[in-house]
Amino acid sequence: MVGNVLHVYNDFEPDKGGGGVARHIAGLAEILATRGISVRVAAKVVDCRAGGGAYQVERAGWREFWRHVLWADIVHVHGARKPYAVLAALLAVLLGRRLIYTPHCYYDEDDGVLKALGKRLWDTTGERWLLRYSDAVILLSEYWLQYLTARRLSVAHPAIIPNCVLGSEVDGRRRPRSGQLRGTPALLSVGRLDPVKRIDDAIRALTCTTLAEAVLHVVGRGPDQERLAALADELNVGERVQFYGFAEDAEVARLAAAADVFVMPSAAEGMPTVLIEMTLMGLPVVASDIPGNRAVLDLLGLDVLFPLGDVLRMAERIKQAVATPLSETVERTVRDNFTWECTAHRVAALYREPVQ
Repeated sequence: MVGNVLHVYNDFEPDKGGGGVARHIAGLAEILATRGISVRVAAKVVDCRAGGGAYQVERAGWREFWRHVLWADIVHVHGARKPYAVLAALLAVLLGRRLIYTPHCYYDEDDGVLKALGKRLWDTTGERWLLRYSDAVILLSEYWLQYLTARRLSVAHPAIIPNCVLGSEVDGRRRPRSGQLRGTPALLSVGRLDPVKRIDDAIRALTCTTLAEAVLHVVGRGPDQERLAALADELNVGERVQFYGFAEDAEVARLAAAADVFVMPSAAEGMPTVLIEMTLMGLPVVASDIPGNRAVLDLLGLDVLFPLGDVLRMAERIKQAVATPLSETVERTVRDNFTWECTAHRVAALYREPVQ
């Protein structure tokens, strides 16, 4: 019998651009809650709209944290190299609660020296402790186990469970495909505007002769927007790059229905839920050949990856994707492998019987 489950993350704003981790937690929490499990999410920053009554969402600072851990039988910590995660885990161990850990956000690209040193210090202290003393560590793919081993970070009790989305929620937003966005083809990008996402590669792809009439529609906000806009102007494609800023889920769904291809040129990803959502919406995708993207697309049997930074190959993949609509088999495979409706039982099993 699974008792009270407490999910812990630093920033829980799944409906306000809080990122893939918050959406990951929200989908899992909702499915667990609808299956008779008492679920609570505790975070320093919360969206008051989250939960919708299916589960509790609590804003918890350092002083309030102990009462949430006392309530819980199982503490599921979602980490992103934040001290908040270690505090929750320490309290769980001290109070005899079962501890489950899911690490997220191992981004090391384009770090300055000080930031890189800080991450390395964290990995050899807080991260090492979490990986060693958790009753189970959920990794999104086999690659992350290899990644941690290469960094001499041992995982005592690993379990491979992929990133997932709430299929019913995506279905509720899906719209009939219209292909009405400007551009032939119309390319869509959704995510944080950060150098690690390499949106500049997609902008450079617009200079290829095969994409001379393509338009890139960029949804998201972040520190890289000014540089990206300047690059588009420098390459004389500024009129073919449209920035939308942050968009609500309904607007993203509308854009996905009207676009021809979703592009993800990232240098690093854990296991991007946006790829999963776009395929569930029937939008063809192309993506950089990195482990996080490959973990999703190889299972779907889609030959849509291009070498990281290879703009010409990206352009070729885009043209192929436009001519190859997603099949019902692909969408069914996505649903069977990457939705919480089909996968949450594996997490619940870990709650009942931790990996030994």
